[in-house]
Amino acid sequence: MKKLQLTDVKSGSLVSRIREERIEFIHEGEEYEVDVLIKTLPFIETESLQKRMNNKEEVVSEWIAKSVVDEKGKPQFTKKQVDDNFVQPLASAIFDKVWGVDDVKKILEKQKAKKE
Repeated sequence: MKKLQLTDVKSGSLVSRIREERIEFIHEGEEYEVDVLIKTLPFIETESLQKRMNNKEEVVSEWIAKSVVDEKGKPQFTKKQVDDNFVQPLASAIFDKVWGVDDVKKILEKQKAKKE
Protein backbone atom coordinates (compact mmCIF):
# COMPACT_ATOMS: atom_id res chain seq x y z
CA MET A 1 0.00 0.00 0.00
CA LYS A 2 1.34 3.39 -0.96
CA LYS A 3 1.48 5.93 1.84
CA LEU A 4 0.78 9.63 1.35
CA GLN A 5 1.60 12.59 3.48
CA LEU A 6 -0.98 15.32 3.98
CA THR A 7 1.45 17.67 2.28
CA ASP A 8 1.10 15.49 -0.85
CA VAL A 9 -2.65 15.91 -0.75
CA LYS A 10 -2.37 19.65 -0.08
CA SER A 11 -0.11 20.07 -3.10
CA GLY A 12 -2.68 18.38 -5.35
CA SER A 13 -0.46 15.42 -6.18
CA LEU A 14 -3.47 13.15 -6.70
CA VAL A 15 -5.34 15.48 -9.06
CA SER A 16 -4.88 15.75 -12.81
CA ARG A 17 -2.78 12.60 -13.04
CA ILE A 18 -2.96 11.02 -16.46
CA ARG A 19 -2.92 7.26 -16.74
CA GLU A 20 -3.03 4.94 -19.71
CA GLU A 21 -5.84 2.40 -19.80
CA ARG A 22 -6.68 -0.33 -22.27
CA ILE A 23 -10.42 -0.39 -22.86
CA GLU A 24 -11.89 -3.71 -23.95
CA PHE A 25 -15.47 -4.02 -25.14
CA ILE A 26 -17.71 -6.07 -27.41
CA HIS A 27 -19.58 -4.50 -30.31
CA GLU A 28 -21.84 -6.51 -32.60
CA GLY A 29 -20.27 -9.75 -31.42
CA GLU A 30 -16.68 -8.63 -32.06
CA GLU A 31 -14.10 -7.94 -29.36
CA TYR A 32 -12.37 -4.55 -29.57
CA GLU A 33 -9.77 -2.73 -27.58
CA VAL A 34 -8.60 0.86 -27.58
CA ASP A 35 -5.90 2.58 -25.52
CA VAL A 36 -6.90 5.87 -23.92
CA LEU A 37 -5.42 8.34 -21.48
CA ILE A 38 -7.63 9.14 -18.50
CA LYS A 39 -7.16 12.21 -16.37
CA THR A 40 -8.06 12.16 -12.69
CA LEU A 41 -10.52 14.99 -12.16
CA PRO A 42 -10.53 17.10 -8.99
CA PHE A 43 -13.17 16.50 -6.34
CA ILE A 44 -15.04 19.72 -7.17
CA GLU A 45 -15.78 18.38 -10.66
CA THR A 46 -16.55 14.78 -9.72
CA GLU A 47 -18.73 15.81 -6.80
CA SER A 48 -20.82 18.01 -9.07
CA LEU A 49 -21.13 15.25 -11.67
CA GLN A 50 -21.97 12.71 -8.96
CA LYS A 51 -24.74 14.90 -7.52
CA ARG A 52 -26.24 15.44 -10.95
CA MET A 53 -26.06 11.71 -11.68
CA ASN A 54 -27.83 10.98 -8.39
CA ASN A 55 -30.57 13.40 -9.50
CA LYS A 56 -31.08 11.24 -12.60
CA GLU A 57 -29.31 13.67 -14.94
CA GLU A 58 -27.38 12.17 -17.82
CA VAL A 59 -23.74 13.02 -17.09
CA VAL A 60 -21.76 10.01 -18.27
CA SER A 61 -20.91 11.44 -21.69
CA GLU A 62 -19.83 14.73 -20.11
CA TRP A 63 -17.73 12.85 -17.55
CA ILE A 64 -16.05 10.81 -20.28
CA ALA A 65 -15.43 13.95 -22.35
CA LYS A 66 -13.70 15.63 -19.41
CA SER A 67 -11.66 12.55 -18.51
CA VAL A 68 -10.33 11.16 -21.83
CA VAL A 69 -7.37 13.39 -22.68
CA ASP A 70 -4.15 13.60 -24.66
CA GLU A 71 -0.64 13.55 -23.16
CA LYS A 72 -0.96 17.22 -22.17
CA GLY A 73 -4.31 16.74 -20.46
CA LYS A 74 -6.39 18.28 -23.24
CA PRO A 75 -9.81 16.61 -23.69
CA GLN A 76 -10.03 14.44 -26.82
CA PHE A 77 -13.81 14.56 -27.16
CA THR A 78 -16.65 16.94 -26.60
CA LYS A 79 -19.81 15.75 -24.88
CA LYS A 80 -21.55 15.85 -28.25
CA GLN A 81 -18.85 13.68 -29.85
CA VAL A 82 -19.24 11.11 -27.07
CA ASP A 83 -23.03 11.20 -27.47
CA ASP A 84 -22.88 10.89 -31.27
CA ASN A 85 -19.86 8.65 -31.89
CA PHE A 86 -19.63 6.19 -29.01
CA VAL A 87 -21.62 2.97 -28.75
CA GLN A 88 -22.99 1.89 -25.38
CA PRO A 89 -20.43 -0.90 -24.74
CA LEU A 90 -17.52 1.49 -25.40
CA ALA A 91 -18.97 4.26 -23.25
CA SER A 92 -19.70 1.82 -20.42
CA ALA A 93 -16.21 0.30 -20.56
CA ILE A 94 -14.55 3.73 -20.51
CA PHE A 95 -16.79 4.99 -17.72
CA ASP A 96 -15.96 1.91 -15.64
CA LYS A 97 -12.28 2.94 -15.87
CA VAL A 98 -13.04 6.61 -15.19
CA TRP A 99 -15.27 5.71 -12.24
CA GLY A 100 -12.81 3.13 -10.90
CA VAL A 101 -15.06 0.08 -10.92
CA ASP A 102 -12.07 -2.26 -11.34
CA ASP A 103 -10.36 -0.67 -8.34
CA VAL A 104 -13.45 -1.18 -6.19
CA LYS A 105 -13.62 -4.83 -7.27
CA LYS A 106 -9.94 -5.34 -6.35
CA ILE A 107 -10.43 -3.80 -2.91
CA LEU A 108 -13.48 -5.96 -2.24
CA GLU A 109 -11.58 -9.08 -3.34
CA LYS A 110 -8.68 -8.20 -0.99
CA GLN A 111 -11.11 -7.69 1.89
CA LYS A 112 -12.79 -11.00 1.17
CA ALA A 113 -9.43 -12.81 0.99
CA LYS A 114 -8.38 -11.35 4.37
CA LYS A 115 -11.57 -12.69 6.00
CA GLU A 116 -11.03 -16.21 4.69
